[in-house]
Amino acid sequence: MNHFKKRVKQNTNILQGKVIICTYPKTGQDELAEMLTAQGASVFSMPVIEISPLPFQLQTDLSDYDWLIFTSKNAVEPFTNRYPSISCKVAALGEKTAIHLRKYKVDPAFIGSGKSAVDFATQFIDVVQANENILLVLGNLAPDTLKQQLGSKASIDRINAYQTCSSEQLDPRFMEWVEHDRYDLLLVTSPSSVRAILEKVSKSADQLRFVSIGTTTTAAIRKYGGEPVATSEEPSYEGMAQTIIDYYQAKIKN
Repeated sequence: MNHFKKRVKQNTNILQGKVIICTYPKTGQDELAEMLTAQGASVFSMPVIEISPLPFQLQTDLSDYDWLIFTSKNAVEPFTNRYPSISCKVAALGEKTAIHLRKYKVDPAFIGSGKSAVDFATQFIDVVQANENILLVLGNLAPDTLKQQLGSKASIDRINAYQTCSSEQLDPRFMEWVEHDRYDLLLVTSPSSVRAILEKVSKSADQLRFVSIGTTTTAAIRKYGGEPVATSEEPSYEGMAQTIIDYYQAKIKN
């Protein structure tokens, strides 16, 4: 947060008057909203998806695994609640997941760039030893990318520790503002958020002003025929905030 403030100190209020909708579930302190509000934006939390833990059963003892891989912070709490003592090595897709693991006294032995599962697999393939046992701790909507990418070198199991589903009830302002174009940016942090929005609104993806947290979410937007106004180079809330600042700076210059 402090690093972000230093970078954009000269841009105070560059977002003055902008209406920005955050569509991710709100859990505790919303650092992204705070960063954008500090730059003058009117930020509204209007979640379009819900995250909840799933019951799961390991195929073997936890101690039989050499590695646990977490690709989302959402998997950390349900897994560590059931297995508070983890003796095997742990890998995190990116720093955001790693930070959450440390909150539960789990220190990752490997942290990827956080950009995508494909990038993680490319970075991790030289770390894992042949025939090691790996447990993927994922969400129900996560594709089998890591199993496909790493399965030729290691033995892979998977459990789904949480589920993502569309929110049954949206903030009524969300529908009104989006349908009548009374917003400036829609912030999306997962493919499931993109899908949930398009299931609810009458507009198509190419009619919406998305800002995407990274390449995986951008790929989902493009799948539906849209193109985000901006994609964060760094898949984090700080990265998204800086991307939004840069986007409006470029508009001013043009």
